[in-house]
Amino acid sequence: MIASILPVGLAFAQPPPCNRLRRTTARATTTSHPVPSPDAKLSLRVYNYARIDPASLAISEEVAAEVFQNVGVAIIWVDCPLSQAQFAKYPACQVGMATTDLVLQILPRYMAMKLAARDEPLGFAKPCPESESACELNVLYHRVDELATYGYRADRILGHVIAHEVGHVLLGSGHSYVGIMHREWSRYDLQRISWGLLLDFTDDQSRQLRSAVLRRAKPQQPA
Repeated sequence: MIASILPVGLAFAQPPPCNRLRRTTARATTTSHPVPSPDAKLSLRVYNYARIDPASLAISEEVAAEVFQNVGVAIIWVDCPLSQAQFAKYPACQVGMATTDLVLQILPRYMAMKLAARDEPLGFAKPCPESESACELNVLYHRVDELATYGYRADRILGHVIAHEVGHVLLGSGHSYVGIMHREWSRYDLQRISWGLLLDFTDDQSRQLRSAVLRRAKPQQPA
């Protein structure tokens, strides 16, 4: 979970509740990025309830995808309907879900206000065992959009928030002292993100993420 920016300019990340870009110097040092395995893929079904402009959302998705490309994991984006009346227009979203399929909900203020999310975070992810499909992550877009009033790029920050919450789905509630899973994003981090730079996962997190995705991709054995 990432909470909103405070007046002093820090974006705090908190554990989830129980129920073409370049990397920044904040990440752990690596000499190269792994090549994504054909099996190291995640599919995110996107419910754009905040009705973000498609061009802006495409930038956010590109940012998140590049963060995971540096990990060695490919991201597939699937647009999903916002109402039953639109259902037939999104056939890709009607396919059955596997353990590598995640559900991303981008929520506007009126929907976010219904959630008991403390400290008005930017997003949160529910814990999800590797054997479960349709693991859910949420972004409270009005909080992301508010950062634009400080001069930051909401579309690029959204991409990082998505990647951060996917990280919580796969890694759990822990945080790191550097990179995208840092508990605090400073004004400097947010500025660099807005310039088109990346906050990445650490090397250890990258290995754990690839392993988690590959385990999810294995056929589930019958009980």
